[in-house]
Amino acid sequence: MSVANNRPLSVFAGIIGEASNIRIGSNPPFSLGDFLTVYPQFGPDGAGQSVVPQQIVQMYINLADACIKEARWHAYWQTAMGWFVAHFCTLFLQGAADPNGGAAAALAAGQAKGLNTSESVGDVSVSMDYGEIGKDLDGWAAWKLTIYGQQLATIAKMLGRGGMYVY
Repeated sequence: MSVANNRPLSVFAGIIGEASNIRIGSNPPFSLGDFLTVYPQFGPDGAGQSVVPQQIVQMYINLADACIKEARWHAYWQTAMGWFVAHFCTLFLQGAADPNGGAAAALAAGQAKGLNTSESVGDVSVSMDYGEIGKDLDGWAAWKLTIYGQQLATIAKMLGRGGMYVY
């Protein structure tokens, strides 16, 4: 057993691990059913058709599981998982196009959307500012595009506070 100053090195590894502010570990299960219980608007509509295909929602659940760790979020974990998945489902819907609409429809649906900076009703006028996306939530740019992303970023900024030490 290696020692430093009469303490096992594993003690220092634990201290360094805590100081790193990096959280690892596995998450409890989070299912499609868990998500749709809180956000039924992304599930089947009145006609039983999925608003967002289940395999797409599951893909976002898998991505959230890789990014949102219970070890960091604690009691907020399930809420954060929902915000994360709802954010990406909303972006999916914004980019959805009729598969029979051709290249122009796919291109129009996939264009980046800016934030409305002004609106008019008479003679319809809307101004978009793509530069505004990154200003308020530094480093969280695209998360500003949905209410779910804004909520996730707001709480994540609080939970991620604190120093980080990399050894």
